[in-house]
Amino acid sequence: MEPDKIIYAFLQWLHENPSIFMPTAWQDLPKLKAEIAESADDELFPIAMTISKWCAIHTLGEELKIAVAKCKKEIDDPGEPTPTTMQPLTNITQILRTSIEDSYKKLQESAADNQSDTTNDSK
Repeated sequence: MEPDKIIYAFLQWLHENPSIFMPTAWQDLPKLKAEIAESADDELFPIAMTISKWCAIHTLGEELKIAVAKCKKEIDDPGEPTPTTMQPLTNITQILRTSIEDSYKKLQESAADNQSDTTNDSK
């Protein structure tokens, strides 16, 4: 799999489908963020490998392969240009770390809201 497509597919999950990380994988997002922070921006392959290994550990490996294949098809046959066309990967470690942090916070808030909803239901 091509590193840029792995990174792009993972970013799409963070922004468009964070629920894919539920219920336990999202708790490990800070660890992934820390591992990515150790890489330089021009090291796409190590970043992609870190993401791939993390996904495999959290039983998301197959979903990642499917997302990458879909991403590859969109890039190889882009059709008409759209605003959602993949942008060049620059400053990728910062983008990934920020995206992971934002998604993690949203997932925590969602979990807290769900927990408070069940607390209210029992009254």
